[in-house]
Order: sequence, then structure tokens, then C-alpha cells
Amino acid sequence: MDMELKQILELLAQPVFLARDGSVIWCNGAARGMLAEGLPVSSLLENNAMLYEVWSREGVLHLPIILGGAEYDASVLAMQAGDLFLAARRPQEVNATAAAVEHASVALRKPLHTMLNAANALFEQLEETQTEQIPAAAELNQALYRLIRLCGQMSDGAQLLLHRREAHREPTDIARFLTDFVSAARPLTESVGVQLLFTPPGRPLRGDIDCLLLERALYNLVANALAHCPSGSTITLSAQKQDFFLLLRVMDNGNGIEEGVLSTIFERFSASEFGAASQGIGLGLPIVREIARLHGGTIAVNGNPEGGTCVTLTLSLAPSVLSLRSRMVRYDGYGDLNHALVELSDVLPPEIYDPAEI
Repeated sequence: MDMELKQILELLAQPVFLARDGSVIWCNGAARGMLAEGLPVSSLLENNAMLYEVWSREGVLHLPIILGGAEYDASVLAMQAGDLFLAARRPQEVNATAAAVEHASVALRKPLHTMLNAANALFEQLEETQTEQIPAAAELNQALYRLIRLCGQMSDGAQLLLHRREAHREPTDIARFLTDFVSAARPLTESVGVQLLFTPPGRPLRGDIDCLLLERALYNLVANALAHCPSGSTITLSAQKQDFFLLLRVMDNGNGIEEGVLSTIFERFSASEFGAASQGIGLGLPIVREIARLHGGTIAVNGNPEGGTCVTLTLSLAPSVLSLRSRMVRYDGYGDLNHALVELSDVLPPEIYDPAEI
């Protein structure tokens, strides 16, 4: 790294350091009080070391790190001199805001339930001959699905961010779970001209996971990818076992991450969140990260210079802690509605939501 670049980086208030061969070789003034030259990078990554090790060194890698005992989000760029880490202090959780969002979701559910009942009564009166009413009915139905998704993000998202939600992990055939997920999502991605590809692992893959939470995380990532993929693009889901962790990757060859939102993709309630945030409240990727954390893992985002984005989730395959509690009844906030249609309602065309078809 040349002297002029070092002088520029010294001016930054954010911690910046350069690593080579797994060790810190230089850091700016903001980072010197928290680390020293020669320090192993793995000591800053905790359970994220594997994500750094498997990084292709292409584009920019985003992952959480620990500096001075505090949590930071780091952007990592591979340079000729080594890997440059630019760290930003993770925004402190505003508990009052999250609690208010949770209370608002509870208040919204009753009028939303009334709207659903009224809409269903109207849809039943539509006849096949009334073709001029079908587009309006489809738009109304899609809006209801979006409201249901929004309520789910507000309630479950607030609980996750406030650490009030536990993962109910159970022994699962993960390969079968992923196959079923793709079977449900693929027809919907194809409706907008985007292929969803998945190659099942060549050998059995089992682990303790919370299927509902992991399903929500994957739908969030697929929705984000669809929001940035023009027709003709491809989304690829892959699963790889490494040591005692599962690496789940969702890659696309779409438009990639915009420069202006690189540093805010994990901020709560961010209006510029990466993904389909125009319909949401900026909780998508923070929710995904919390779901990964509840599975003993984390998330990393890698923007590719050729275009597109790769998001990697790590999940611990170690058995979950045994509990003497009786099996809990799982509440499904979506009722009998198709989960894929709810979770992808922000990025699918209205005609998919024709009440006569679904």
C-alpha cells in the first residue's frame, strides 16, 4: 500500500487495518488502540473466520468483526499489498423503536384480519366473466399479502432484534428442506424470468435447524436478489458442509450492490437497505443476521466486480442444547397462506395474485 493511501486512511475516524498471510501488518490511528501489528486476524473474527477463509478475494466482502470488545461491521477489499479492512461501529439497538414497531404490528393485525375477511367475501362474488375486475382484484390481493409480510417483519423482526425470540431447532434433513424450498420458490422466480438453480449435496446433510426461521431468511435473500435481477438472470442456491458448519450461499448475476448502500446494508430501519426496501422498513438483512446468530453462525455479503451479489450464511451443525420443555405449538403468522407468495409479494407482478388462481 503506497504512502499516499496510508496518509488518506490515517485521516479517517473509522478503524482501518491491512492484513496479509492472516496477520495485521498495518493499522491507522483509529485502530491502534484496539489492535497491534502481528495480531492474527482470526482473533477478530470469532466464528466468522471461515467466511473470510473461503472468500474468493473478488469484490468487497462485508462481515462482522470484534474490535476492543465491541461489534463492528467490516468491509474488506483485496489489494496487492494485502486485505484492507474498513470497520464501522455497529449501530446501537434502539430498544424503544423496536418495541414500538412490535406494538404497532399487534395493533395492525386486527384491522388486517377484518380486511382479509372482507376481501375474501368480495373475491367469492367475482365471476369468471368479469374479466375487467380481475386486475383490480389481483392488486388488492397482492397488497394484502404485502401487509401480512410487513406485519410479520415488524413483529418477528422486533423480537429477533431485541433477542426475545428463540430458535426451536430440531433434527432436519437439510438437503430435503432446501429441495422443498426451491420447489416452492422456483415457479415464482420463473414468472419474472429469473431462474432459481439448486444442486442438492451429493451426500446426506443433517443438522438441527429452525425450519420456519431459516425459510424466512432464505426468502429474504431471494427477494433481495429478485429486486436486483432483470429478466434472464440466474439465482443460485448452494449448500456446503465445512467442519461443523453449513455454508449456504445465495448468488445472483444481477445488478449488484449500489455503491451508496454498501456501508448501511445491516443497519436496522435503514431506508436504503440493500434489497426490496421500497416496500419494507429496512429489517430484511438484520433479521437474516439474527436468524444466523440463533443457529450459531453469521452472514457475509460479497459484491462481485462482474456484477451480482453473493450472500453467505453459516449455520452450526452441532446439536442444539437439549431441553426438558414439551414440544411447543408453532404459531404460523401467515395462517394457511402460501409462504412463498407472502415473502416474495414485494417483487412479484400483481397478476400472480389473481384471487381465482390462488
